[in-house]
Amino acid sequence: MPFSEAKGMVIIMKYFMHSLAKAASLSEVVARQEISVKADLILGHDGTWPKMLSVWKQGECRMAEGNKVLITVDHAFPAPTVQSRALQQEIAEVCKEKKCQLYNHGEGVLHQVVAENVDIQPGMIIVGADGHVATSGAFGALAFSVSPEGLVPVLETGNYQLKVPDVVTIYLDGELKPETMARDVAIYILGTYGQEIKGKAIALRGSFLEKASIDSRMTICNLLPEAGVVTAFIVSKDSEEEGTVINISVDSIEPMVAVPPEPTSVSPLKDLAGKRISVAIVGGCSAGRLEDMMVVADVLKGQTVHPEVTLIVTPASGKIANKMDQMGLTSILRSSGAVIMPPGCGPCPGMHFGVLSSTDVAITTTIRNSPGRIGAKEAEIYLASPLSVARAAIKGVIG
Repeated sequence: MPFSEAKGMVIIMKYFMHSLAKAASLSEVVARQEISVKADLILGHDGTWPKMLSVWKQGECRMAEGNKVLITVDHAFPAPTVQSRALQQEIAEVCKEKKCQLYNHGEGVLHQVVAENVDIQPGMIIVGADGHVATSGAFGALAFSVSPEGLVPVLETGNYQLKVPDVVTIYLDGELKPETMARDVAIYILGTYGQEIKGKAIALRGSFLEKASIDSRMTICNLLPEAGVVTAFIVSKDSEEEGTVINISVDSIEPMVAVPPEPTSVSPLKDLAGKRISVAIVGGCSAGRLEDMMVVADVLKGQTVHPEVTLIVTPASGKIANKMDQMGLTSILRSSGAVIMPPGCGPCPGMHFGVLSSTDVAITTTIRNSPGRIGAKEAEIYLASPLSVARAAIKGVIG
């Protein structure tokens, strides 16, 4: 169901420009105009908190009246070091003082926690110190990533200063092949249109998205920032078309892999067939939702993880982990030889829970494959769909 129907509304307008104009209290805005928009929700986590706080402390640590701030402890929880634990305690103290909403009991990774606990409305302005806040674009929100230092003025004023980007509208039509997932669509876009969409706002629409699950929509919006997009969001079929148009038939997309050293370096999975792996990772903010876990469990049921492979599975949230238990998925995964992590980011930030050695070759559903992302700089990281990762974990090779 399109989000416009889910929210009981119909939008017939240039969605992005209208939403920004409304948030900036202006009659209209145009590309490359400098504006200030009111942030409806401000996000942060323990991964970006140290840099943000060091800048915030240089002033008075002011908080604008009426700010809604949500913070998660998801990058290093439970704490793997003394320093991590001290940071978590500091976060708890500041959040209590500033009346921020804090999730620090293993509730899960930031973007999934937001989706589960916030009533995200179309046109809502979200600003966060994380590269993948555009995940909320699956609900029609306009979510912008800032640096940890850049979050400070938003906290202090409640407003976000930005130059209005150009818009690219991507139509996703058709139906996926059985072996292809939404994650493959996102990787395909990164590889095929990475340069074209860099620095742009991406409006996503089309018949595929109208039928796609919210899990699939979140997966696509989550990964597109790896091409340097300003934001990505799904709009109703009734909204007016904006900017440059790209048409993609998803039924022509095959399983894809992003190869080192960057997410926009993409090849068909078949081109890497036979590539040996030593680690397989499923989960986190990009592909740790229930839909993903069901696919992985379906592949692993009655199978055994290859003896030379470590399979790490991280549910995106505690609620998803509970559903996995109720559906028997947890038992299937553990019986196959998978290691299930607490809800959160898992190995993705390279802080704990499965860092890679210099000789590791990993196929993962994480969001980045730059050298050193999950441990040793010499390790090879290949980004793929949960289905492709699960199959590789059994075979010991990609393909």
